[in-house]
Amino acid sequence: MIAIEVMSNDLDSDNGFTFVSFNVGCADTPVAQWGNFEKRYAVNDLPFPPLDGVECLQADWMKCDLTADVITCLQVLEHFKPSVLIPFVDKIFSNCETAIISVPYMWPAGLCRGHVQDPIDVRKFIDLVGRCPAKLDIVEDNNYYRLIALFKKDFS
Repeated sequence: MIAIEVMSNDLDSDNGFTFVSFNVGCADTPVAQWGNFEKRYAVNDLPFPPLDGVECLQADWMKCDLTADVITCLQVLEHFKPSVLIPFVDKIFSNCETAIISVPYMWPAGLCRGHVQDPIDVRKFIDLVGRCPAKLDIVEDNNYYRLIALFKKDFS
């Protein structure tokens, strides 16, 4: 996943950040291993393979007490109906200083089974997360587009 690469220039990871990555539905992605962070966690509600240097927790994020300097949530929100998505995102923002969130950008409805939010454009994304990002990019990844957003602590 290219999300961390795109946003990493905006993070000063040499300050010993704790890094928490949420890989719901794509738990085998190595995102939690990227960057220079003092501690790393990956949280997923389903079993997932171990990642070197990462404390992997099979748990419900909504029941976790983890906080971090940086939380990523990549290609997850499109799977949730608003009744689940809104508290899920609110918990991310209340538990970190910086959040990086990505979603499929303008994928047609029905392209990917399990995506209940497609298509997602910039306006819909901002409405879903309830705040404007500090930085937003739309990148191409294997002929698909992804919206990647960086949020800083004020989350306004």
